[in-house]
Amino acid sequence: MTTSKTDKLAKRLADHGRHLFVYHQIWTNQVVYSLERSMNNNQCLKQLTFAGKKTLPSALRKDMWRPLLTATFPSTSQGLSAFRKLRELRMLHEHNWEHPNPEAQKLPEKKQRGFIIMDQKANSIADLAWVLRHQEELGVKKQQQNEREQNRIREELLALAKEAQDGGLPLLEQSLKDQEATVEMMKQLQKEGGDDAPSRKVIGDKLVALKAMRLRHQKMLAADEVINLAKSTALGQSAALEARGSASPDSVDLTVEPPEIFYHPPIGSRQNKRRTPAQQVPQYTAEGVVIRWTNPLDAEFAAEWPAAVRHDAAGLARHTAAPIDKEPAFYVQEMIERNTSSKYTQLREERARAAEESDGEDIEIDDAEYERLMGKSAAELRA
Repeated sequence: MTTSKTDKLAKRLADHGRHLFVYHQIWTNQVVYSLERSMNNNQCLKQLTFAGKKTLPSALRKDMWRPLLTATFPSTSQGLSAFRKLRELRMLHEHNWEHPNPEAQKLPEKKQRGFIIMDQKANSIADLAWVLRHQEELGVKKQQQNEREQNRIREELLALAKEAQDGGLPLLEQSLKDQEATVEMMKQLQKEGGDDAPSRKVIGDKLVALKAMRLRHQKMLAADEVINLAKSTALGQSAALEARGSASPDSVDLTVEPPEIFYHPPIGSRQNKRRTPAQQVPQYTAEGVVIRWTNPLDAEFAAEWPAAVRHDAAGLARHTAAPIDKEPAFYVQEMIERNTSSKYTQLREERARAAEESDGEDIEIDDAEYERLMGKSAAELRA
């Protein structure tokens, strides 16, 4: 595999989930979602719901499906979440559909019910707008939660550092030794047995308290070290600024990054270890979401879109969505040139050039020239 192909494959895997391609059936308005630019027959057929006789094809016909839109998300996790949510909502629409005439006394006929269930184009667009609004709300809540957590961690760090500077570290170490001795004594008493032997529950509670004390000791050591390092760094910066004659309190960096130990959950809780800021999953946001429409008027099927979402035109396309990394084609000739293979274009230009040189005589391309232009063996063509 060449380097260019390897790079393309790596980029494709890294972007898997960032782009969501939506296709619709031009007659029935059935909708399928795809994470690839071209529709996969088996994967797309699994998304279609049986709505009656002849409503589920054995294979997809490309001439019956058109790109509806292409949504690009800031992160792969947000795109995959939207993909999963959209499929769930579409299934909900197909199983909980509304009667087209609320005043009707009976259900529609079987054939009409099939058309109602298959017609999901407007629902899918409205679902996408709802998913984006929901993700934006989740992102705001998650950001507020992270800010509260960071403030709590900083307050804990400063409190432990102050306690360590006030002489609390030796006292905590002594208490830790006493607690360890108490636990060992209780274990020995339980091993010997007797009426005064402590129960397992009591020993377990003591062990939990001992672990919490050890965690507090580690946090106090880390907080004291971080604060002392920040102070020495600030003093060095202040001295350097005074030497240059530009000393200012605002120019001294007093940023303190909490150590990783402060992200450890409380002892006794069933929570998993909290992620550090560098390990945080990207937050959901509407910033950076781009929707490219084959027909921009389809966006009106949704009542409201998040203000940060950008809407663009995808340009002309036939059976496959337009490339993400290329400018949209708004003329037929541009679309043809974009979809035409570069090897075929080069071969056609070579034949045209040879025709001009031969003054209208028949042109023959030898095997070596054919292999150079097409990358295929001429012997395979004759076989």
